[in-house]
Amino acid sequence: MTEESTQVTDDINAGEMLDLKDDNAFKLRFLDPAEVEFFRAGDALRITIERDRSCLRVVPMYSFPRSMRDQYISLRDMAGDELGMIRSLDELDRDARKLLEEELRRRYFTPVIREIKSISDKFGIVQWEVETDRGPKTFITRSLHDSLKESGAGFIITDMEDNRYEIRDCSHLDSHSAAILNRMI
Repeated sequence: MTEESTQVTDDINAGEMLDLKDDNAFKLRFLDPAEVEFFRAGDALRITIERDRSCLRVVPMYSFPRSMRDQYISLRDMAGDELGMIRSLDELDRDARKLLEEELRRRYFTPVIREIKSISDKFGIVQWEVETDRGPKTFITRSLHDSLKESGAGFIITDMEDNRYEIRDCSHLDSHSAAILNRMI
């Protein structure tokens, strides 16, 4: 046996020793569309899964956002735990499909911030006045640490209504915008 094959055998044996007791953690749960009811309560999309649970706010996510937008929609609770997956939007009734499509459009609508006119922080509530690729916008976030996530050379900003905004590359901001952002972060 060569040194290389001994290493492969050792790697396999080490892998076999991993504790994989929770087999369910690695299984997809496909939801039966006949057992799922979606409805709105204010701006929140809610779900009831027959004989299982209700969730006060469901977050749908594309599994394949570019290639199969109408298939394999992951449904998650606000903690990010997956409730299950819808195989295809075509399986849903017209009203359920409409609600889910609206929520997906809302979730994936991400204006790009081109200019920051002002950012003001009062008691942990931050007001942003910006110019986006879709026009001027004023929005409110909680503290900067809760609402900003690094994304490459920029940030994704989530406002208090769960809308997202993107700064793709901070180095492309004009000097005034960069100074405002740097002062706040």
